[in-house]
Amino acid sequence: TEGLASALRARLAAVEGRSGLKTEVLVERERRLPIRIEEELYRIAQEGLNNVVKHAQATEVQIQLKYDENTFLLEMIDDGKGFDPAVAHRSGGFGLQGIQERVQQLGGTLSIESSPQRGTHLSARIPLE
Repeated sequence: TEGLASALRARLAAVEGRSGLKTEVLVERERRLPIRIEEELYRIAQEGLNNVVKHAQATEVQIQLKYDENTFLLEMIDDGKGFDPAVAHRSGGFGLQGIQERVQQLGGTLSIESSPQRGTHLSARIPLE
């Protein structure tokens, strides 16, 4: 009921309290989206955050939400140990696979930039109709 940004802020505050991970949510041109889209975007961010906590050994994570007329962009950036996305895809990790499936269900595209010792930048671009 509070919207995506508020829900993510609450989630990150809880994670920060448990894990010591420094978190931040930045929002550009916020507006409400249909509840089905907001729920899927929340799940995408939640799974991405789970991956950061479980695997990245990060000290900081930032989530950026950018709204424009026709597109929504969710970005998650961490300072963790990074990984090789091609190897992770072949290893059958369900977290990234689940994120990819959710993004595709929304008609969007997913980009993951990461390399060992350089952190990870996940970007999900969703068209808004």
